[in-house]
Amino acid sequence: MLERKIMDKLLEWKNKKEKMCLVIKGARQVGKTFIIDKFARENYKNYVYINFIEKPSYKDIFEGDLDVETIIKQITVNIPNVSLVPNETIIFLDEIQDCPKARTALKFLSIDKRFDVIASGSLLRDKL
Repeated sequence: MLERKIMDKLLEWKNKKEKMCLVIKGARQVGKTFIIDKFARENYKNYVYINFIEKPSYKDIFEGDLDVETIIKQITVNIPNVSLVPNETIIFLDEIQDCPKARTALKFLSIDKRFDVIASGSLLRDKL
């Protein structure tokens, strides 16, 4: 039942006309990644998963300019076989607490509105 409630909230966010990036904070090992991954796979044609702890090299995506065009270019260079189609793609920035520049980039991704973006992390209380 809890999973359904969370999925309903995520669908409500997805269906908003004017939405910002969604940040999901919580304790470690409570299922944030699992539920966001499931939601993304079930509700989007294209899904980009970026985990900053699992692949620290992904931090390089956000090392240069933070305008959306540069971020898109860096994602396609750093992640093979990725498809970034406006209005059909979700970008999931997992363990975002490990990449401060990605947290800053949320602002620009939110303003741009071409892609839905969810960020998730633990220990974010004092960082966002």
